Amino acid sequence: MKTLLAVVAVASLIARAADPLTLDPDMMEEAKRRVFGGEGYVQSNPAPDDKDSRPMTDVARWEAAMEAAGTEMHAVLLLALLQKLNPSKPMEAHAAAYAAALRLHEMAAAGNKEACLQLSMALSTGVLPCGLAVCADDRLAEKCRARAF
Repeated sequence: MKTLLAVVAVASLIARAADPLTLDPDMMEEAKRRVFGGEGYVQSNPAPDDKDSRPMTDVARWEAAMEAAGTEMHAVLLLALLQKLNPSKPMEAHAAAYAAALRLHEMAAAGNKEACLQLSMALSTGVLPCGLAVCADDRLAEKCRARAF
């Protein structure tokens, strides 16, 4: 224990000679790296990635959910989006509607032509056949319609 304290004391003297004393978290992390010869213990305010700094639009969320078709994430992403778009229709009170919406999306993702046409119409109007709101986007509607033929 005494050896560790001696090493820290010597290292802090060396670091102190080069830099002024500060409470700035970034500078403290840099000092820890120099003293302990590796990464610091705490990540201080990491810069967000460009991708993470921009919020996803509802259309982008829908596309991500459909790209995840065939995985566990498909249902999770889709239901999360539908809940966001339908705040007045909580899932526990409208479970059948959410199940119908999920079934329609799964069938469309599997290539069912009727489901693709229904989903295309819903994306044009912003309302699913079960009554839940969905993002309205003509580009997505056309994409679904093209998949049906």
